[in-house]
Amino acid sequence: MPASVTVISIEGEKFTQQVEAGSHTFYGDEPATVGGADRGPTPYEFLLSALGT
Repeated sequence: MPASVTVISIEGEKFTQQVEAGSHTFYGDEPATVGGADRGPTPYEFLLSALGT
């Protein structure tokens, strides 16, 4: 059975998303140079990581 995935916007941060996948929690964000907080990989980096696994 696949694990559930939840994506939550972080209040007060422009692009940061908290991702909960099964028992794991991680963050996605944009670089500071484009207005993010650089707390995690960009959506494009997540996509490339998913394709590589």
